[in-house]
Amino acid sequence: MKLGANDSPGNTDDRVREIPKWAQRYARNRTLAFVVSQLIFIVAFPMFGGLGYLTGFAYMHGHRALAAAAVLALSGWTAFWIWFSFFGAEGLIGRVTKRLYRREGQVSPEQSLYLVRGRRPTWAAFVFMFCVIASVGLGFLGYIPSRLMQPVSAIYVVPFMLYLGWKLRETSSPFMLLWPLLYAIHAILIAAGVPISRGAMFDMWFPMVGYGLIAGLAGHIYSRIALRRLRSLASSMPEPPQAGAGLDV
Repeated sequence: MKLGANDSPGNTDDRVREIPKWAQRYARNRTLAFVVSQLIFIVAFPMFGGLGYLTGFAYMHGHRALAAAAVLALSGWTAFWIWFSFFGAEGLIGRVTKRLYRREGQVSPEQSLYLVRGRRPTWAAFVFMFCVIASVGLGFLGYIPSRLMQPVSAIYVVPFMLYLGWKLRETSSPFMLLWPLLYAIHAILIAAGVPISRGAMFDMWFPMVGYGLIAGLAGHIYSRIALRRLRSLASSMPEPPQAGAGLDV
């Protein structure tokens, strides 16, 4: 087989070295399963809002027993969601990933926002759960103004997201850092008085879900670029010579 003008041994070596780099970039940015998890969160989030509203309504109207029951229900739902996010979702996300990328094969590492086997951020999950319950409770008791619920939540949400990004730095898409970045910018704008607040429910729901979707879709788009580059490199590689044949140069 003859080598083309651009197929010198040096160029071939460069392409060989680029293949693992682009394969890693492709593997780390297979974020469609995370996008699906955000869509699941869109359905689950009204539970937080509904139970939170019920807690505040019952407390403000003197129904202390109902308020206590609503707080317990909210705490239980929050605990379940934390468990599902960090533990129960592992199998689901794995199956969704295989399903969505079944035509592209398996790659290593299999990216997951939630965990890396052996690195479950258990203590951080419980701290996060406590902060969620505490901020919601303080909000309904009137200690945190409704307009500032999202900026206050950013105090623990952003560090938690950054912590996850650091723990999963070897496998998670770098684009996922857009999530805490945009969440923090949103909080700063509200705290500065920029009129983007639309009520506590919207202020909490949109940054949490919307910016997560933006980050996940950005990673997915980049994975398409990486996959196209990877296939281009693979297709441009010279075919190995057959046994007993030499190279015509």
